[in-house]
Amino acid sequence: MRNTIITASVILFLLSGLIFYKALQIPQISRGSAAPPVAPEGEESSPESQPILKQHATEEESKKALVRELQSTITRLEGELAGSVKKPDADTGNETKRKEPRILAVLGSGTFKSGQVVISEELTNAVQDIVRDIKASPHSRISIEGHTDSTPTRTRPGSPYQDNMDLSFLRAKAIARMLIEQGVLSERISVIGYGDTRPIATNETEDGRAKNRRVEVKLIPEDREI
Repeated sequence: MRNTIITASVILFLLSGLIFYKALQIPQISRGSAAPPVAPEGEESSPESQPILKQHATEEESKKALVRELQSTITRLEGELAGSVKKPDADTGNETKRKEPRILAVLGSGTFKSGQVVISEELTNAVQDIVRDIKASPHSRISIEGHTDSTPTRTRPGSPYQDNMDLSFLRAKAIARMLIEQGVLSERISVIGYGDTRPIATNETEDGRAKNRRVEVKLIPEDREI
């Protein structure tokens, strides 16, 4: 589009120059230059001068007509150029506007018990609702992000998890497995564990820690990086 605008501008410049040049070629009677011969008062023009007068008038009218035509062409091109400059603003906005990732669900607020990966009936029902949204956007990808509270897993006797990062990853992986069982392609799914690095509430209270134990399921547009 930029090349089109530049080309149109060059054409307008050349046409303007051509009009100026042609206008200079039109005889100006007031200047006294190139004026057609005039017969003395009381005398008729000679037969020899009449063709010259007619030819001169014809050439003058032709040049004026050409100037009018060029001016009309410039006006038309200016209108088209103005339209082509305004239109890309809207089009470009539509083309470059990128969709943002959308959070389909936050599986938390007591869904997971501290230090555990437990699939409850409530969690199963929530995942089934998520699947409908995922299947409605077949070209999008799914990012499943696990989070924990700040309680270290190693302080719990018999804990099978290395740390909170490991626990958060396994929680996210459990949700991913449920989505795959519901028919979501595994190639569309990315799983990541953030541990306790991204809390959404205070870890000083039981209620806050319960909110931080969560898994976020996000729908990622195909043109965005996860």
